[in-house]
Amino acid sequence: MKKTMLSTFMAVAAACLVAIGADNTQSPKPPLEATAVAKMESRSKDPNRSPGIFGDYWWANRFLNRHQKVESLRGKTVDLVLVGDSIIHFWEWKHPASWEKLCKGRSVLNLGYGGDRTENVIWRIEHGELDGYKAKNIVLMIGTNNNSSDSTDPANVAKGIETIIGLIRKKQPEAQLIVHPIFPRGNASMQSKRHAAARPRNDKSNELAKSFVAAHPELVWIDFNQKLMDAEGWVPKELMPDGIHPSDAGYEIWMEAILPRLK
Repeated sequence: MKKTMLSTFMAVAAACLVAIGADNTQSPKPPLEATAVAKMESRSKDPNRSPGIFGDYWWANRFLNRHQKVESLRGKTVDLVLVGDSIIHFWEWKHPASWEKLCKGRSVLNLGYGGDRTENVIWRIEHGELDGYKAKNIVLMIGTNNNSSDSTDPANVAKGIETIIGLIRKKQPEAQLIVHPIFPRGNASMQSKRHAAARPRNDKSNELAKSFVAAHPELVWIDFNQKLMDAEGWVPKELMPDGIHPSDAGYEIWMEAILPRLK
């Protein structure tokens, strides 16, 4: 009996050691910025911000609205899909004349959400925003909200961008994928600590993302950040009145950069 118990104990111990060894060989857990995170709890009292059946849960309303839009495109071809945060979201919402100009002669789908970070874009893509239709061109610009936090590692933001690129390539392998660096932020009269601290983090994320894109010739890197800055490196108020979101003039520069490159 004692010998049987000892044998059983030894077998269990051996199995545990194997399991521990297996755990040690697993890939490191990805950073938050490269995982899928929803923002269904996000609320706003602004009645103009994505109104819908979920009341002031604007992000949930936005997701449902975009899901319905995607469903309406099922089986169709979309000329241009824009993926990102408020910088893309506001183009359609707050600059209708500029948006109409972008859409003239082409179908365009806006998948920008105010406040979104890389992890939120990952969640959205994993939950169907690139499914059911064929995109000719996809534009990606994301990361500034991640780097707004002092605790953010810009390398993790770059890893999040790489993850998004991988998902886009998986979901829409035939689309031309255009990747932008994170836009500059802050103007001379708004050199807040938040903008000033975020700029070098954005720069580092951009450097890493550019290197990643350079190693993948199927991707297109379009950088027009210099056209959004003055001689001192800040954003003129006529291009970004609040220091982060483009004006009509800022969006015009964007259009001039991408339209000649579309398939």
